[in-house]
Amino acid sequence: MKRMYESVVIFDGSLPDETLTREQVKVEKFLQQNAEFERTDVWGKRTLAYEIKKKKSGYYCLFLFKGEGDIFEKLHNTYKLNQKILRHMTVLYEKEPEISKELLDRKSASNDSEEGEQ
Repeated sequence: MKRMYESVVIFDGSLPDETLTREQVKVEKFLQQNAEFERTDVWGKRTLAYEIKKKKSGYYCLFLFKGEGDIFEKLHNTYKLNQKILRHMTVLYEKEPEISKELLDRKSASNDSEEGEQ
């Protein structure tokens, strides 16, 4: 039985835009070949709350797809082998994400203005 999953990937934000787009497309192609790929929701570059692998920014992408039980393991192995991915998390999809891109933008803007005041 195919189940709906969502996978959030944080790519190294210090990479050039062309490389980030190429990495995003690689994940999409993998999902198209191994699952029923739905869509990608790009959240863009964000400052990380704490450094990950000595990086201060990340490029966030949310991938939605349907797949069998083995897709989870295949995807995890693909992510582990990719040095350009800082973090990833794949979970069962239950509903639309609570946080929207607009809310992320507002939070990011308010955090930037707070940092500027200090």
